[in-house]
Amino acid sequence: MMNNRSFFAVLILIIIGLQPVSAQNDATPYTSPKDVEEKPVVFRDRLVMDVFHSFWMGMPSQVSYKKFDPGFNFSILWDFKVKKKPVAFGLGVGITYHTQYSNALLLYDQTSDLMKYNILPSNVNYNLLKMNYLNVNIPLEFRYRNANGFKFSVGVRVGLIAEISQKYKGQDYTTATDTMMMKNLHMENKLKYNVDVYTRIGWKFIGAYYSFQFTPLFEAGKGPKIYPMSVGISLSIF
Repeated sequence: MMNNRSFFAVLILIIIGLQPVSAQNDATPYTSPKDVEEKPVVFRDRLVMDVFHSFWMGMPSQVSYKKFDPGFNFSILWDFKVKKKPVAFGLGVGITYHTQYSNALLLYDQTSDLMKYNILPSNVNYNLLKMNYLNVNIPLEFRYRNANGFKFSVGVRVGLIAEISQKYKGQDYTTATDTMMMKNLHMENKLKYNVDVYTRIGWKFIGAYYSFQFTPLFEAGKGPKIYPMSVGISLSIF
């Protein structure tokens, strides 16, 4: 029979011996970084559509144009993710379409070899005077996506100008009498390429869009030095 002192000594030793086992049971098991599964990114911006209004920079002060010149940009991109990072790169193809409603015809002057805005006389009534601008481009962009859905991207587009045209429907601007419809599909001295920068910022599938084109629509010294700056919304399909 052990005395009280021996009993308490053995009890203390048992308690001390059990503590490491208890601590080991309470500890969080070690998890390797490789065992942590990344959450799939739902909206990877492979198919993007931007709808915007264009502000035409460099327009002659005498020309008046409407407050809303709608346009759109449509892009199909490959999304190259960086492993274990919230960043990616996008590369693909796209088309961009701008409009411009004004009171002036873009006409070619053979004498000076210039494209010029010709303001319609005030007594001429017309229903439509619209310029269309279309380019086909290659977008390259840097992307950041947070796990909570916030994202932004910055990019540059290099493309070829596919069309600059103008459509007119109204009175004959030379006589102000008969009604006429005219569509000019061939604009002289147009630049063959375009370069612009753009950015998007938003959450999941929707965001704000901004772009600025560095290159004018016409060759230097051979036409009005106009170029679009656009603001709108962006939609990412998937």
